[in-house]
Amino acid sequence: GMDDCLQQLLNNTTAFLETECPKTLVSKAIGYAVIAGSALVKLPQILKIHRAGSVAGISHASVLFEFVATLVNVSYFLPLGYPFSTWGENAFLLAQNSALYILHAHMSGGLRASFLLEASAACASGYVLYRRLVPDFVLPAAACGALGLRRCTVSCEELAGTLPMLLGLVGRLPQIAQNLRQRHTGELAFITYLLNVAGAGARLFTTLQELDDPIALAAVVLSLGLNLVIVAQILLLGGTPKKAANKAA
Repeated sequence: GMDDCLQQLLNNTTAFLETECPKTLVSKAIGYAVIAGSALVKLPQILKIHRAGSVAGISHASVLFEFVATLVNVSYFLPLGYPFSTWGENAFLLAQNSALYILHAHMSGGLRASFLLEASAACASGYVLYRRLVPDFVLPAAACGALGLRRCTVSCEELAGTLPMLLGLVGRLPQIAQNLRQRHTGELAFITYLLNVAGAGARLFTTLQELDDPIALAAVVLSLGLNLVIVAQILLLGGTPKKAANKAA
């Protein structure tokens, strides 16, 4: 553990360098750096929307699914007892995605009954998954074969770990499709998605180093790939219709 590594570093530097301790310490440092960065990663997006007074070009489905995905992520990790350095950014992202979700709803028609229903359903789902209240269920044999699964029984813990990946995919695809359809990326903040890419890349290292959790690893790889696509779209398509037109000219 960390205490043993620090003790070795103080007592015998040579022995310390010959162990896994350097990688462990680097992984911990990167993990906490990711968490520190995550505390502000959505702020540029929130400020850009606030300054523009508009959520033009930002998909409601994308905002909703990202909010639910981070909520479920926290519900997955909290009961597992993993070190906070391996997943803590999800707690800060949940707070910021909640603010972004409320802001988007407010600027696109107000906090109506549909918003309250969505938010309540999301919170109830998070609680159910956190308490592991969903019973194990069996996937159809055809689905197991198509997905290449070794067993067809899915536990609540596996559901909680896999659901954010599906929500992340479902959430990012409407935004990616909308960007292509409108030929610009609206009020999407480049710095937010660039930080998402950097954070996912760093989290990939810490997950490989500290966790033996294929679900967590797959989620990080998917997040990295989807955020890279949106960064590429912002660079290639431009942020507003005017910029896109100027680029084409």
